[in-house]
Amino acid sequence: MKPTLSCWVVTDGRRGIENQALGLAEAMARLHVVNIERKTLSSGSAFKIAQPGLQLVMKAKPKDYGFSEPFPDIVIGCGRQSIAPLRALKKKCGTNIFTVYIQDPRINTSHFDLVIAPTHDNLSGANVLSILGSPNRVTNDRIIVDTLKFDKQLTTLKSPRIAVLIGGNSKSHTLDDASHESHLATVNRALEHGYSVMVTTSRRTPQFVSNAYHELASLNVRVWFDDGNGENPFFAMLGACDAILVTEDSTNMLTEACTTGKPVFTLPIKGKSGKFKQLYDELQERCHVSQANGNFKAPTYTPLNETQRAAQEILTRLNLP
Repeated sequence: MKPTLSCWVVTDGRRGIENQALGLAEAMARLHVVNIERKTLSSGSAFKIAQPGLQLVMKAKPKDYGFSEPFPDIVIGCGRQSIAPLRALKKKCGTNIFTVYIQDPRINTSHFDLVIAPTHDNLSGANVLSILGSPNRVTNDRIIVDTLKFDKQLTTLKSPRIAVLIGGNSKSHTLDDASHESHLATVNRALEHGYSVMVTTSRRTPQFVSNAYHELASLNVRVWFDDGNGENPFFAMLGACDAILVTEDSTNMLTEACTTGKPVFTLPIKGKSGKFKQLYDELQERCHVSQANGNFKAPTYTPLNETQRAAQEILTRLNLP
């Protein structure tokens, strides 16, 4: 019988951050017996703005973060606020705990047992695993369950269908009027070609953009807009669609879209691609992702499954089958 592992998922609770760490933990649980516990950090403003090294001085022990024994076998952190807690746990537990950090920590990676970072961060080292994109919670089982859950809404939308995943403002991108008008034009072309359209937005989406899609849905029975009230239909949209449009600011949603094996197209947004251009190029080569141009067909590809690969790497490093 496989030994049961205990795993803490440590984040500041932001959905995009937590989903990466939780998705990795859930992938481990599909390969091994793993009990997962979420730990949401709560700190004052002075602690949050401090550098990770200073944070560790301010809160040096696990109990300072509200952690108590028994400590887990594995702890997975994502996001800057989880760096000091992971280091505090490692200092306390030593080899009795395996610490995993997702993203580029921007400190020496030797502070962790394993760092899982996107290839476009260009990290290297004996304890670094580079993956294409970021870990996520998308699985075929979850897509099937949620697609059935939203069957009533989906039956009103004639096939073929397109899922439109709208991000928003970030450090590198701005969803301005011109970008939005370009996106709307692409959506209207899809409608003209006989597609039904399913639109979901994020917490970063400007209100004027959400309002526009809400209005479009009220005027067209072939448009479903998720207004954020009620259960999240994101996985159902992935399951019911024939193609996916994603604003290029969201690397997480791009990766999630590519786990489906369906055609994926980017919607341009104001800003500079910077290091993300490497990701776009890699996704173009690996999954045939290209910028939306009104043609919603693309060559087939094997669905992206980097989350499972990362989960297997953790078990391998723990000498577990």
